[in-house]
Amino acid sequence: MLERRSPLHQGMALHVSDASTAGLRVLAMLQSASGAAAEQAVLWPLCAQLQRLGQKVLVLDGSQTESLHTPGLAQLLVQHAWQAQAGLRSTVTDTQSVASLPARQGLKQLKATADEMGMDLLTALQAYVRGYTTVILYASSEALTPLLQGQGLQPLLVVPPDAEHLIDSYRQLKHLAVFAGVECTIAALEAPLAESGPQKYDWSRKQSSVLTAKQNAQTRLQRLNALLQCSQRHLGDAPVLMRLRWRQASDLHQLTLHMLKTACILPMHTQSAAAAAPESLVWSH
Repeated sequence: MLERRSPLHQGMALHVSDASTAGLRVLAMLQSASGAAAEQAVLWPLCAQLQRLGQKVLVLDGSQTESLHTPGLAQLLVQHAWQAQAGLRSTVTDTQSVASLPARQGLKQLKATADEMGMDLLTALQAYVRGYTTVILYASSEALTPLLQGQGLQPLLVVPPDAEHLIDSYRQLKHLAVFAGVECTIAALEAPLAESGPQKYDWSRKQSSVLTAKQNAQTRLQRLNALLQCSQRHLGDAPVLMRLRWRQASDLHQLTLHMLKTACILPMHTQSAAAAAPESLVWSH
């Protein structure tokens, strides 16, 4: 886990309180098959931080497919618009649990629903999740593109500790820059520090494991710098790079504050309440 209990940053609480009654916050995180473990290690602690600030968080998980046994966003969108006016109700009261819905199919179906309602995609989505104050879209760059166009929010791209996934990271940065016109925030997740004790030997490199770890860290830093330079040169701007050290609560605080600042806030619309969506759709982590 990245999170360690400590006092919340004052700026975080102030920023949330300023917009707590303004409407729905929408955040986005990029999902990839190769970096799923690192992404999950950031996603759930980030949700926990937001809930500690009093936010009711819902994750729309584009990595999970809806089914008869695990219904999600696709089943929610089948309802008529009037049924969704009261929105999906938040039933998670434990700040250690996060509500999550499978959403791979639903995110693709959202455009048809939005067209039928005569709204843009995120505003249409808002009608179905009125019981929550913050929604995190966790999906691939292709799935996020139509949702992020013209919204002005910065999706989060998590880079795993190893340096092998940076080409895929650049591909995602380029896709969103070209097709959605948005810049990303990069969270560079660092590997845990080596446990204290006798030094191990790296037989493949014929040197100590400590030296190998230092070399790997140096290589990763060089490749991260190359990623930023390549983005600056070919995409017009370098993404914000944030460091995420293992079990460093201050890094997670800074990332949460940055995500709050770069979120999209949809205005609150007053509508008459109707029958709420089925509570059984909501899963928690």
